[in-house]
Amino acid sequence: MSPLDLAVDAIALLLILYRQRRVRRVRLHFARRVPLVLSGVGLAQFLRYNETHSLGVSSVMVVLGSCFIGAWALGALRAATVELYEVERGSMAQRSGWLTMVLWLVSVGVHFSLAVVVSHLGGPVGALAGSGALFLAVTLAVQNALVHRRAVRTLMTGGAAVTSMRGVFDARSWEEPRS
Repeated sequence: MSPLDLAVDAIALLLILYRQRRVRRVRLHFARRVPLVLSGVGLAQFLRYNETHSLGVSSVMVVLGSCFIGAWALGALRAATVELYEVERGSMAQRSGWLTMVLWLVSVGVHFSLAVVVSHLGGPVGALAGSGALFLAVTLAVQNALVHRRAVRTLMTGGAAVTSMRGVFDARSWEEPRS
């Protein structure tokens, strides 16, 4: 794993966390651009890592299990904690609360803590670092898809479970939405 790859992964994580705290409009069509770009970067990093390091089948299964099964489960858990606001009739906004931010850190920590298992199986410890962007892409895609689905379902049922917030887009990412 090159320092450039680590820097790309760290910048991607910081941008994701920054965007999570901002109040953002839930789009009518599901936006997949960021997860797709991260998936491409993550897949390229993981394949390049596999070319330069000897990974056994069991180590690859642990890494891919973390990237897909673990990322899916943790993304679904975080999606349930994202706050939804009805901005105006037929329009929703989302913002991650502090619980979601803590769950993001737990997600990344769980992914990298599996390095102990990979090491025990005889694989290199850095194998999980080589799949960091792929993990971020999958877990972000799952979270975004479930939040989008929840917002659409809320709008279709009348929005009774959501707090109405006017002027919510005037708030900065570190401030609470204004009512």
